[in-house]
Amino acid sequence: MKSHTVPRFLLDQFAYDDPITKSRRLWQYAKGRPPSRFASPTSATRIDRHFADPANAEREAELETRLNEEFENPVHQFLGNLRYRTFVLSRLHTRQLTRYVTLLFNRSDNRRRATREQVAIAIESTRAFILNEEKLSRVAARWTLEMIRLGYPLERPVNGEDVKKSAETMIATMQTEGHQQTTYVDSMERAMAFLDEALDNGQWNVMHTIPDIPFVIGDAPVVTWQRLENGTLLYGQGFATPNVEVVLPVASTTCLHILPAVPRTLQLRQPTVEEVNEAQSAFATKHCYAHKNDPVLNEILQRRFGQSRIGVNAFSVRHRNYDDTMFELFMSGGSSFRAPRR
Repeated sequence: MKSHTVPRFLLDQFAYDDPITKSRRLWQYAKGRPPSRFASPTSATRIDRHFADPANAEREAELETRLNEEFENPVHQFLGNLRYRTFVLSRLHTRQLTRYVTLLFNRSDNRRRATREQVAIAIESTRAFILNEEKLSRVAARWTLEMIRLGYPLERPVNGEDVKKSAETMIATMQTEGHQQTTYVDSMERAMAFLDEALDNGQWNVMHTIPDIPFVIGDAPVVTWQRLENGTLLYGQGFATPNVEVVLPVASTTCLHILPAVPRTLQLRQPTVEEVNEAQSAFATKHCYAHKNDPVLNEILQRRFGQSRIGVNAFSVRHRNYDDTMFELFMSGGSSFRAPRR
């Protein structure tokens, strides 16, 4: 199954009517290449098996159906109206957009690739846990007590070597491509169940431009930044970070500028069209799309393409302390472990 990482309806807001093919088309911009005129909203950003789960063949179709029915369709009913300055977002609209924006961020290929970095952190944490004899012993004692409490047959106490072997098996599993893909799909479903309160209760602004100076949309269109006092933009800040701003172009002439309900100590400025387009280019994995071929626009996009990699230099979580993460996980997993017979 080929899945749109950016919904076709949203892409169509950036398309033009092509007289040659007599259909809707997008100008496609890519790093180091001249713009191409024949991208289609129907096929652009589609990736085969993007939401597939190797452990559950039915999960991809189920997830696609939920994305369409629960998150896309309600927003697409009014999204086109945002281009009109007289249209006012209601509280229901912003609630629906909160869920739409959250899922749009998580479904990009840039976000999916970040799963590899997340798994790498988990593997590093597990290896560090294995080297700590004191923690291995504590987990072994916990597992022994838990097995006794649950009435499992126990011919001997669990020891540190048993725990170590279990951790090594976990590492081997985490290193597989199948595990990483399942982990990504798991994260999508968690995002579908989550309402970002800061985003939901934030200030939702709509920016407008003219067709000659258009917004573009990238293949990872939800971008964030924090603007420093000198005007510098720090890309890839978390949605709950103080002073964070969230930007999503929704048409060639329209862009959402969202200020989540977080502490704000820095001066706010309305972003320029160029700043929005540079950010779209920075987060794009492969392409940005527009309704026109513009050498000036291409120059703006070329200087930023692919610079922000989620999990690496944007939305990175490596600054957090994971020393006890795996220890706590193993401490809570006693009921799933059975000591080998001797």
